[in-house]
Amino acid sequence: MAWIRNFFLFNDNVQLLPSTYDPILIVLSILVSIFSSFIALQMIGQSSPDSSRTGKLLILFAASLALGCGVWAMHFIGMLSFQLCVSVSYDKTLTIVSMFPSFIASMIALAYVGRPKIHWVELVVGGVLVGSGIGSMHYTGMAAMRTDVLLRYDPIFFALSILVAVVLAILSLWVRFGLSDLKLSKNVSTLVAGSVMGLAISGMHYTGMFAARFIGLPETSLNGAPSNPTFLALAVSITTITFTLFTFAVNAFIRYRKLVNNLRVSETRMRAIVTTAVDGIFTLNANGTILDFNESAEKIFGYQSSEVIGKNIDLLLPEAALSRNNPDPNDPEGRRLLGKYIGTGQESFGMRKNTGRFPIRLAVGYAQLPNEGILVGFVTDISEQKMIENALKQSELQKRSLIENIPGVTYRCLFNDKWTIVFLSEAMEKLTGYPVSDFMEPNPKRYFVDLIIPEDKEPIGAVVAEAVRMRKSFVLEYRILDRYGEIKWCWGHGSAIFGGNGEVLFLDGVILDITERRNMEEELRRSMEKAELAALTKTSFLANMSHEIRTPMNSIIGFTEVLLSAEPKKEQIGHLEIIKGSAKSLLRLLNDILNTAKLEKGAVELEINTFSLFKLISELKSIFGLNARKKNLEFEVIRDPNLNEFFIGDSLRVRQILTNLIGNAIKFTDRGKVTFEIKFENPYIHFSIRDTGIGIRADRLEKIFEPFTQADISTTRRYGGTGLGTTICKQLTDLMKGEIWAESNFGKGSVFHVRLPLSPNTSLDSNKERSLDFRYPKLRILIVDDMEKNTELLKLLLSKEGHTITSALSGEEAVQIYAEETFDLIFMDVQMPGIDGHETARIIRFHEMQENVQRTPIIALTASVFQEDRDAAKESGMDGFVAKPIDLPELLSEMAAVLHLNGVSPVPKAEKVSSLEVPNDSEKERMKILFVEILDNFQRGTIEDEPLNEFLRLISGKVEEERIERFISNVNQFELEEARSRLYEFSEFLNIPGI
Repeated sequence: MAWIRNFFLFNDNVQLLPSTYDPILIVLSILVSIFSSFIALQMIGQSSPDSSRTGKLLILFAASLALGCGVWAMHFIGMLSFQLCVSVSYDKTLTIVSMFPSFIASMIALAYVGRPKIHWVELVVGGVLVGSGIGSMHYTGMAAMRTDVLLRYDPIFFALSILVAVVLAILSLWVRFGLSDLKLSKNVSTLVAGSVMGLAISGMHYTGMFAARFIGLPETSLNGAPSNPTFLALAVSITTITFTLFTFAVNAFIRYRKLVNNLRVSETRMRAIVTTAVDGIFTLNANGTILDFNESAEKIFGYQSSEVIGKNIDLLLPEAALSRNNPDPNDPEGRRLLGKYIGTGQESFGMRKNTGRFPIRLAVGYAQLPNEGILVGFVTDISEQKMIENALKQSELQKRSLIENIPGVTYRCLFNDKWTIVFLSEAMEKLTGYPVSDFMEPNPKRYFVDLIIPEDKEPIGAVVAEAVRMRKSFVLEYRILDRYGEIKWCWGHGSAIFGGNGEVLFLDGVILDITERRNMEEELRRSMEKAELAALTKTSFLANMSHEIRTPMNSIIGFTEVLLSAEPKKEQIGHLEIIKGSAKSLLRLLNDILNTAKLEKGAVELEINTFSLFKLISELKSIFGLNARKKNLEFEVIRDPNLNEFFIGDSLRVRQILTNLIGNAIKFTDRGKVTFEIKFENPYIHFSIRDTGIGIRADRLEKIFEPFTQADISTTRRYGGTGLGTTICKQLTDLMKGEIWAESNFGKGSVFHVRLPLSPNTSLDSNKERSLDFRYPKLRILIVDDMEKNTELLKLLLSKEGHTITSALSGEEAVQIYAEETFDLIFMDVQMPGIDGHETARIIRFHEMQENVQRTPIIALTASVFQEDRDAAKESGMDGFVAKPIDLPELLSEMAAVLHLNGVSPVPKAEKVSSLEVPNDSEKERMKILFVEILDNFQRGTIEDEPLNEFLRLISGKVEEERIERFISNVNQFELEEARSRLYEFSEFLNIPGI
């Protein structure tokens, strides 16, 4: 332990030599310590993660050498500031060796400082190592002192010096890392950290000097011989200059290497940018000569770089301001010429190698080099952009034109209480009177929803909300109050636009002003009401007219029939026939008028069933063949060979159409022929009736189907007719959803075409054939009519058939008679004063219910023949309906229907007789009249039962039963040609005169 006694001082009773310090050198030593620390930290800061390993080691070595030498120089400058009263010298070897602990300590400290982050354990370990190194350097340097006195150390202050070295070293390291959180600049941070580290080194040195004790030996001379500091001063100076030069050399080398690397990286980066840039890049000298030309520029202009480098820029950009007299950007005029390109860029035009002029965007940058200024140009090909812009402009123009030409307001609004407007077309001002700006955000003066009439707001709001909820479009009709106080009707259609999360973004739609339409609708409604009232008035007039004409007509025709059946005188028969024919002509006219009225009103219903088209054609051929031969005309029927026999439709209406058209063709043709052609054009039957008659003028052809219209006024005078036939044909064709039209060559003939949608049917049988082979039981009949002549006529007609007749002239009387007697059938007039026929029928039905008696059939007798009249009769409890004037066969047929008598006929079958009777002259005269009437009916294609049945009664027993049965069979089959032949046979057999 001798070295401890020789190192530390444990005895305080010794003579210590006095010492002093030079303040200037102390300050200098501290500044050298701070300076070396700053230099070392700055150098270590130049090391980056991407630096090479060699570079990092070189930086660490240079920085450590700078700091180590600085610490060593600080120590010996401090020693030079220390003055003893004895001479002092230094051991050269040990002085130099003392530098190495400082270098090692500096390397350890800077190794820690160079890390990006440091843990507290590493901080403590590093501080201990650095502090120990600095202490080692200090006490090694102290050991290099050579003097005649003893050097010992106070153990407490020695330990304190080491502790100060360690703590201050830790503090300096912590400060280096702790300053990073203060966001200080790099130089300030390095200066603060260097100052703390320099003070830490100086603090340890002077603490260690304070621990030193210099003891004079007994033989030591105290004459104060001065020390010789030449070596120490020279060593410190050389070392300081050397490490400073070395440090600056290394620093300069590192900065140079870094600058070179940065330039190389920057050049590489710029080269990569220029090479891979989408824009074309070129450089020019002051004369506009192209110096560089990248790949994108080659693609844009179509030239290879070798073709343009050295050429003037006018080759590529003739319209830009980059010419041979390239303006100097430093000159005001040059800046003016290049101002539109520098910084902001400008659209211009370039010249492509093969295709010529194309649009570009040109930006220019200016760089001043030592010898000259250059321009760097950036070119973007905006051809596609221009095409897109033009397309967008065109699209925008189309949309704007479309929006402006939409007959209404186009809008986009928010889905809120106010329907806040986002977009609105200019048509809104025309609709509301307010400018569009009044409705637009951010400061709307009014909201469109406030213009809506209050009572319309809630309904349309509910419609819109429901449409949005269901994600459907909405249609609205509502009223608004415009700027001028006028109410306008609006029609709106729109739908909601939804976002990605299902939220409602907007409501888009259009609004149309339908005020004029609503006014037209209102006017149309009033017109329709007037038309309906007029139609009702017309119908009422026709019904009344029909009733008033049919009532006396009933008596005229009925009593004429009675007189004819009473064997009048020969000269009277002709007069009665004239009366009867004229009355029936008037009745046919009345029926045509009523049919037209019914069709116009839509009161005619089709009776669809299966019928034989072949039979219908045969009947028409038989009927009109007679009429044609009578006028010496040829009547030709052409039937499609592929035509089926049975079809589904209303055969009665088909017959009515064809009868009218064929009848007209024969009527208006004086010579030549009439052709009736039938073709099957699935699903239609095409009927055409061609004649060689008078034809129709072109200006009258379109009006031929109008009521009471004929081709010419002279036609009516010459041929007769009302002009209702073709009208009825048109109305019936429309009712059956068919087509009818006419073609004509005036003076040469006409063709009428009818196409009806009749479906073929092969499964059903044809309509039931009419039969004349009927029988009636003897009936008790009550006739109720306020006109006695009508009851008298029915009595005469029905009494002949063996029926018992009771009459009543009012409803009250009928009810009273019905209560007292029992009847099989009641004929009830509808229009009677007092209790009319409907009310009388209801009373009778009520009486039957109360008395629980059998229901008596009631047949309505009326001159009103519309469908509503039939419906009213049925509703009041009547079972049948017969129109006036009364047609006896129709009357008997209706009787059979309501009494449910099948196979009933007014004419008994002709019984077989062994000997035939001979008619007298009166019977022959009556037969002659009936013969002419029946033949005339055959020629018109009709069969009237009354004259036919009377004729059969007259010839019964006078002609063989088999011949009569064959004639009846011909009539039932509508074989009118054969029936006509048999009529002539009867006339010859019975020797009827004048046939």
